[in-house]
Order: sequence, then C-alpha cells, then structure tokens
Amino acid sequence: MRRLVNQRGQIWVETVIYTLIGLAIIGLVLAAAKPKIDAKKDEIIIEQAIGALMNINDKIYEVQRATGNRRGVGLTIGKGKFIVNMAEDKISWVIESSFEYSEKDMVVSLGSLDILTKESTPWEVTLEEDYTVDIQFEGHTEGIKELNAASTPYELIIENKGTDAAGNLVIDLSIA
Repeated sequence: MRRLVNQRGQIWVETVIYTLIGLAIIGLVLAAAKPKIDAKKDEIIIEQAIGALMNINDKIYEVQRATGNRRGVGLTIGKGKFIVNMAEDKISWVIESSFEYSEKDMVVSLGSLDILTKESTPWEVTLEEDYTVDIQFEGHTEGIKELNAASTPYELIIENKGTDAAGNLVIDLSIA
C-alpha cells in the first residue's frame, strides 16, 4: 500500500514539473515574439495614418475648385495625435511606435507627405503635410488643434471658405 502512495506522489510531482517547464517555454517564446508583434502592429497603424492623411489631402484639393465646396472625411485615430497647425498651415500625425518606419532623424518624402522618425523609446514617427493654402480650424487662424486617439471616428469637415483679404485661399477644417 505504501508503494502505491509513493508512485502517486511521484506522478503529481512529475506533472507539476512538466507543466512548469511547458509554461516557461511558452513564456520565453512570447518574450521573443511580442516585440516583433508590436512592431508589426505599429507599422500597420503608420500605414493607415499615411492613407488617412492622403485621403484628407485629396479632399482639400477637391474643395479648392469652388468657394463653399465642402467634403466630409471619417478620421479614425487609433494611436497618436492628429495635429492641425494653423499658423504654419500644416497637418501632421505624431505616433509613438516600436517600429522604426524610416531612417532616423532624416526627412523622407512620400509624395507631398514628409516622414520623420526620431529616436526615443519608443520611436516617434511624424507624418507631416505642408499646404500652400491658409488652413484654419473651426474659423481659427492661429494656434494648434490636437485630436487624440479615440474609439469612435471623428467626422472631419473640410470646407472652402473663399479667399481672405490677402488673396489666400482659406480651407477650414471642423469636427461635425
């Protein structure tokens, strides 16, 4: 009878040891794979942000055809900040990323879009578009407007407001 109890104890000890070894192996695999998974997710987010900025750029050029022309754009910000700089007539998107999207500290052009990756922990990827028109946000001509990540998309309205006193074309962005 004593021998049977010892065998049962040995079986339970072996089961616990094998389970711990299996969990340790899974932990090691996840520790090695998680940074790669996060980097791939961030690469996809950056590609989506580039697509969204190009879509906004297309809408801005569409509304330039006539005063009063207006377009709506669904803007989903999953990560980072969408920034409208009215003083410099720029629209940019800043994303903290575990993926180095471009060569660090060098501006890379993708069409009219400039991409800058700064070294930090994590990387800071800035996507920026300069405009030759006067960009305003809800009628404001100065300052910076930031839109942060949100679970629901923003409805961005892009409208041609005509020309200002200096003869510059005015494009107004607003949130519906």
